[in-house]
Amino acid sequence: MLKNLKNIHTSAQSDDKLMPPMTDLEPTGASNALAKPETPSKRSRIIGILQILLVLLLMAVAVYYSRAPSAPASVQGMAGMAAADVSPAPNVAIITPLAGVHRVLVEGNGAVSVSSSVDLVTQVTGRIARMDSAMAVGGGFQAGDVLVELEQDEFLLQLRQARADVEVQIANLQLQQAKSDAAVRNYGLVNPNKAVPSLVALRPQIAQAKAQLLAAESRADIAQLNLQRTRFSMPFDGMITQSSAQIGQLISSGKSFGQAYALNSVELVVPIAQSDLAQIAPVKNRRVQILADGQRFEAVIDRASAELDSRSRFARLYVPLPQGSANSTLKLKPGMFADVMIEGPEHPNSLVIPEAALQAGDTLLYVRGGTLREHRTNVLGRNSQGIVVKGFDIGEGIVIGSVSGISAGMPVATIPFVSQDS
Repeated sequence: MLKNLKNIHTSAQSDDKLMPPMTDLEPTGASNALAKPETPSKRSRIIGILQILLVLLLMAVAVYYSRAPSAPASVQGMAGMAAADVSPAPNVAIITPLAGVHRVLVEGNGAVSVSSSVDLVTQVTGRIARMDSAMAVGGGFQAGDVLVELEQDEFLLQLRQARADVEVQIANLQLQQAKSDAAVRNYGLVNPNKAVPSLVALRPQIAQAKAQLLAAESRADIAQLNLQRTRFSMPFDGMITQSSAQIGQLISSGKSFGQAYALNSVELVVPIAQSDLAQIAPVKNRRVQILADGQRFEAVIDRASAELDSRSRFARLYVPLPQGSANSTLKLKPGMFADVMIEGPEHPNSLVIPEAALQAGDTLLYVRGGTLREHRTNVLGRNSQGIVVKGFDIGEGIVIGSVSGISAGMPVATIPFVSQDS
């Protein structure tokens, strides 16, 4: 285009050269009446300016058409609206769980402990004559096993003396009774048909003799009991945790020489959150699966704490450990940790859904009639399969995972959810 314009400019300049020059033969009046013709240099300048303007105009037109849309804006807007109207509904993955009876399970962990320890204290003072090997720290014993035996010589003498006192009081009672019989006969001879007075019949003396006999028998029983107490044992199966006893050691009554605990006092203490506690209420006699040190046990909850822990705000469950096998029980020693699985109640007409199905605010999204809907669910608890919720009409299915860009009331297309584990 610029080349053509250059050619036009060259031809115009040639035309100016061919024009004849003005002569002096023209009348003077005509030159005054008409304007004087332009000179060739001025005309060339005007034509050059026009050519530049024309080039700029053509360049502007070219730029405009190069940036213009291929179709009118109105046509594009209509096409965009039509495309939006016919765009497919977004896909959501759904599951279709079946309503049924599902049990709530609560997982936790706790520590093995004992409800209380017992101080080993004798009730008599004496020197240790014999001692069982179970009195060592860590030793186990059964109910009635003699752990410590004290020297008995002194206690045997006390018992012999007490029994002699009993014989004396028996004789005294017999003597008073004989005196009373003689006095009653003599009084009857002198005073026939009259009641015998108490002092004559020696009734107070006889009562006194009987009381003295009872006191002597009691002293004999105490001596016999003290003799038995020289053989120290415990009334339960247990374990020794502390011991300072040695043969020849003098043990004072009321002073501890060791410590032990009963096997039936071994229990598992499980901290539990208040929300989990509410899911398994009432807790008493709930079954518990215990896994500790590679061993698996079944037990039941005995009780829950009456107050919450001041720091964690957790309650505590107390689970007595099984006593059927002494060997297995002895392996669960105080201080060990254990994992537990507590069986809660069964809920009829309930659903089990995966964690990914639960939306914010304990809500569920489900599809009914091709439309996305929202349901605020009642979470009953959890188990090994997922979350247990109260059953409801799930329509075509419950949406899995979070959905972005869509909300309740929008049309959606459903696809079955496929687990990565399958």
